[in-house]
Amino acid sequence: MTRGAAAMTVSHPAAPAPQLAMPPRPARPLSTLALLLTVPANSLAACDEALFEELVVERRFLWGRVFVFSDPDGIRHVLQDNCDNYLRLSPVRRAFEFSAQGGMVCLEGEAWRQHRRVINPALDHRALRPDVPELIRLTEQAAAHLAQLPRGEAVEIGRTLTHLLTRTTGHVFAGDEPEIDAMLLRMGRYPEKYAALDLLPLPRWLRWFDRYRRSRAGTENYHALLDRLIAARRDPAYGGGKDLLWRMATTPERGGGAPLSPAEVRDEALTLASTAATPLRPLTWIWYLLATHPAVEARLHAELDAVLGGRTPNPDDVPKLVYLRQVLDETMRLYPPLPLILRSAAGDDFVCGRKVKRRSIVAVMPWVVHRHEKLWPDPDRFDPDRFSPQRVGARPRYAYLPFGIGPHVCPGAALAMTEILIALAILAQRFRFRLVPGQQIEPVAWTTLRPRHGIRFTVEMRRPDPQCHR
Repeated sequence: MTRGAAAMTVSHPAAPAPQLAMPPRPARPLSTLALLLTVPANSLAACDEALFEELVVERRFLWGRVFVFSDPDGIRHVLQDNCDNYLRLSPVRRAFEFSAQGGMVCLEGEAWRQHRRVINPALDHRALRPDVPELIRLTEQAAAHLAQLPRGEAVEIGRTLTHLLTRTTGHVFAGDEPEIDAMLLRMGRYPEKYAALDLLPLPRWLRWFDRYRRSRAGTENYHALLDRLIAARRDPAYGGGKDLLWRMATTPERGGGAPLSPAEVRDEALTLASTAATPLRPLTWIWYLLATHPAVEARLHAELDAVLGGRTPNPDDVPKLVYLRQVLDETMRLYPPLPLILRSAAGDDFVCGRKVKRRSIVAVMPWVVHRHEKLWPDPDRFDPDRFSPQRVGARPRYAYLPFGIGPHVCPGAALAMTEILIALAILAQRFRFRLVPGQQIEPVAWTTLRPRHGIRFTVEMRRPDPQCHR
């Protein structure tokens, strides 16, 4: 028996592990036609059994060869050591070509590195620390709203938490500017889903139609707002807060380079806004997993009671909530916010002994990597102890990549983790979320992983146990 299975058996031997929500896995690889029909609706439903059994899978489709690398050494080579050879797919870059074509997602090479040298320090933990007290206050307001719900009323948790995360992200972006929230709500759904044509190589003369697609239209409506906010922060007389827009608009490139142009800052703001829903995805799945694993929920509540004793957490409390972080990490293993990473090989290469020819599509799929039977014991079981300090060191570093890994790791990962940990600490201390019976829960994914129909819960108040406080 694996260590993970043994730990789960000991904790509640009478309760078998519940069957977690996941789409059916095809027994055999899909044909080109079946793939084109399946992937736009749900890329997870195209992941056949062999992907979870073999660390390197090579397939041939109508448009050429596709390599799926789950081997940690292969992932390191593609996303870290030789990442300049593996470019984002053209449909993805096109979707993020805003007015100046100056956002990170559509840039490659030195232009991309220049932008990352500005964006990374603007979003790291040190830059975000001054925002934490206000994020805590806003989350307390959301908790007060939940406490006023009529007893037994069902809520769709994603919709409920969207309001909280929009305002916390809006505060980080632009302080108390209320207009930024509408932009974040819209861009948090961008680019929504891809279509079958996105999987096929299109000639350049056909690419104009992208800007007229309903899911991609309307971003220009926010140009005037962003231009006004950026200009205000570049004004020498500006006396407002040093928010994210201020940092992006005024910070020179590391190494003495010039700041980004106003149009580049605008495109980066739109690009980062498109990640606004990222924290929502793990928070949605956390409550689902806690509701279906009462022993884990009880252990989390015990830690919260011991560390916080019913009071509001402060920034110094977060490192003490070790099990809370394990629950979050295990949730993002099973339901990674970034489920699929696709690249196109710019030149010939060798990866894990396979020759990858130029223009081959290379896929690293966290949904597959995190559930691979050769990387994780009992991979479909929810077991936060996988991430205990004693066990983390035994795992290959490149076997866990909820936000990607390497130079192209999601720049908003630190913000997402901050928002999630604060929300989880405050809400789990005060409430239990109970699943409404009879609903169908199905994970679907393209750019992010979410439940197709949402997840409905009833909210129960809980009181911290004062005997646990130390």
